[in-house]
Amino acid sequence: MFLILSYVLLGINVFVVISDPMPQWFNYLIIAVLMPVAIFVSYRVLFRYKTVSMGDRQIEVRHPLFRLRRKYSLEELTYWKESIVNTGKTTSYKELELKFKDGRAIQMGYREYTEYEKMVRYLTRKVPKLKKSE
Repeated sequence: MFLILSYVLLGINVFVVISDPMPQWFNYLIIAVLMPVAIFVSYRVLFRYKTVSMGDRQIEVRHPLFRLRRKYSLEELTYWKESIVNTGKTTSYKELELKFKDGRAIQMGYREYTEYEKMVRYLTRKVPKLKKSE
């Protein structure tokens, strides 16, 4: 919803700046502020979207927007680690990092991945020796 609203406002203001011979100063301000924010959020949401699945001693990483698919066997995994940061009295932030032999790494946050706990259990069961302590 934020992206749609941002791009609509951006489009309206660009249209006003192009078509009006004397546009108001706030039209330029809206374009200058909203364009970098909208591009950054688009990058974070759309271009970095990926799905990760594990099973059959393989880790598959798919980027649907670019139609890329990479499959790694568990033997190609260099290490994995789970970082837990306490952000309050009752809340914590968890992140799972996987590092592969080809130099690529994947970071997955607890809140972004619905199968996060299953992935940690799978890695703990299949490759416990590759777990890197913090």
